[in-house]
Amino acid sequence: MHYASITHIFSVFSSNISAIISVGGYPLLFLAVFLEGMPLIGTIVPGHVAIITAGFLAHTGILNLWWVIILSLIGAISGDAFGFYLGRRYGMHLIDRFKPYFFIRDEHITKAQDLLSKHTGKAMIFGRLSPVTRALMPFLVGTGRTSLGKFWVFNVIGATIWVVLSILLGYGFGFGYHAAAGYFGRAVVIALILALLIAWSYRFVNIRFHIFRRYELFALIINLCSLAILAFMIRDAWENTSLMANFDIWVNGFMNTHVGPALISIAEWTSTIGAIGVPVTAGIVIGGVFLFHGRWRSAVIMFLSIASAFTLFSFMKEFFDRARPDNALVLLTDPSFPSGHATMAAVFFFVCAYLFAPKISYWVWRESFIVLCVLATVAIGLSRIVLNVHWVSDVIAGWSLGVFCATASILLVRYASELVKGRRI
Repeated sequence: MHYASITHIFSVFSSNISAIISVGGYPLLFLAVFLEGMPLIGTIVPGHVAIITAGFLAHTGILNLWWVIILSLIGAISGDAFGFYLGRRYGMHLIDRFKPYFFIRDEHITKAQDLLSKHTGKAMIFGRLSPVTRALMPFLVGTGRTSLGKFWVFNVIGATIWVVLSILLGYGFGFGYHAAAGYFGRAVVIALILALLIAWSYRFVNIRFHIFRRYELFALIINLCSLAILAFMIRDAWENTSLMANFDIWVNGFMNTHVGPALISIAEWTSTIGAIGVPVTAGIVIGGVFLFHGRWRSAVIMFLSIASAFTLFSFMKEFFDRARPDNALVLLTDPSFPSGHATMAAVFFFVCAYLFAPKISYWVWRESFIVLCVLATVAIGLSRIVLNVHWVSDVIAGWSLGVFCATASILLVRYASELVKGRRI
């Protein structure tokens, strides 16, 4: 597919994103809340996050508050009812058979049973508030001798309390969001919310499943830092009088008056070998080699990183539609923000460093390889500034976006691989 066709698709999507969410948000909300009541699937479905997010979107006007409340209540009540009837029908045999594949540990079941043994009604109400027991409680109630009438009474009461509190939490975030966005900028506040969700998700997954290794905490930290930098670059891309905008203009003028032919030739050569198609092609080839040798996890990390970075920078170019510098040494007609060269270089070389550096036993060669990856990423980005085809903020945003996609893919594949295999890699 031609690049212009891709950007046109992103343009149509970005201009109708609110309408897409307003239409597709309701069935996704119901499905997430419903599935979280399942004894097995519910352990990996973020129904609680979906309700809080729906409350936030209701405050912004994208979703209707009453429909959010109604669908959340129906999903929560019917999901727990389905889990209850599964418990009545299959008993603990269903959990015992499939719990290794969904990271349900014996202590999770014990905690839920201890809570249930004290008082069924309180267990059903307060069991929803704990991420460990929320998906197990309806099923365990079904395996016991709780009457159908008693179950339905506490099911409705617990669902109502849980849904209302969750929606109010999301709705309250909406008030804080509008107040903070007016002071810090919308992009920074959105990035802060996203960073909190990422950090919470990492902690939630690790507490429940214990699947992340210690060094992957550094991937999380780098992910959050790159997201923060990207947010500030996005904010400045919207403001023509910001500090970064003035720095962009100053650097552009400096390059225009002080860079000689030799440095321009080097920049042209570097920019050519770092063209967007080069890391994309190299990533596909390397991923294919990984697949051939049965290293599917490494292959998925490479494919997902490259695909997500290419998709996001293409979308952002069309969404922000920022003009390139007038004095560019190379005639380009597509939007400037963010730099595609910087994005793809950052994501490709970061993933290469992550996948290949640990395999190099001699520390001097290992550190040298990492340094070369960093230098190649920096050189490709700087070449675009020297040629005046990008502003400095375009390149910084590209680097940040590439690193964000790489680290997010690493963490996501790590989590997904555990779900697929049902055991530690």
